Amino acid sequence: MPKKKGDEVRKTYSVVNNVYVIIILVLVMGITILGAIAFPYYISPITYSNGGTAQAGGIAVLAALIILGLILGVYFVENKNYDIGTPILILMLVIIVIYVWLAYGSAAIKFIFNMSG
Repeated sequence: MPKKKGDEVRKTYSVVNNVYVIIILVLVMGITILGAIAFPYYISPITYSNGGTAQAGGIAVLAALIILGLILGVYFVENKNYDIGTPILILMLVIIVIYVWLAYGSAAIKFIFNMSG
């Protein structure tokens, strides 16, 4: 029985879609590995304040939760469970945007407009 053209298109789309998911997961895993390598820096005595506690431990935990959320979101979207995967991905992206804004954005805006506060 000859194959229909639509079957080939669906198969090609499926293969391309799987390749994109694999690329995203490899990038996230690479970032995770780099984070694991940098994790001792976050909790090392070099970053301790006068009280002797780690300053950036919360950032390391936040980064781990964000990476976990991104992996879960991509997994759910890959398995066509869009009701769970899409909100998780959107939430993780919003958390990333808020953190980047708090860490860099507000200070840069204050510096540009020379505001004190």
